Amino acid sequence: MLKAIRDHFKTEYGWSDSISVGRIDKNSDRAVCFYNSKHATPKVTALGGKANKSFRLLPVTVLLRWTDSPIEAAEKAQEIYDFFDEKTFVIDNKRVFVISRYDYPIDLGSDEKGVCEYSLELDFYFNKE
Repeated sequence: MLKAIRDHFKTEYGWSDSISVGRIDKNSDRAVCFYNSKHATPKVTALGGKANKSFRLLPVTVLLRWTDSPIEAAEKAQEIYDFFDEKTFVIDNKRVFVISRYDYPIDLGSDEKGVCEYSLELDFYFNKE
């Protein structure tokens, strides 16, 4: 499912820089990567069990590397945040609603090369149809 999210973002956002799933390109100063989130989520159970559940939750971490300019990096992170947060998409013929876990992108500082990094923690809710 991460590949489908990545492909949707690349097409709909118009991303033209390095984009990946599972491992970011550390040689690029403009890159984004989609990961399965390591944040634990509580189990959500529908009354009557899994068969009655109407959605599936996929927690995703989006890592952004964006230049050595903290201002440009913050602006790009906010753009991506705004693209996803509280939006509905159709991905792999499923309706998806996205909610950010936080009110803003998380500033991770810069790496050893001075490239600014941000994390976005997003929950993707997929309709089970």
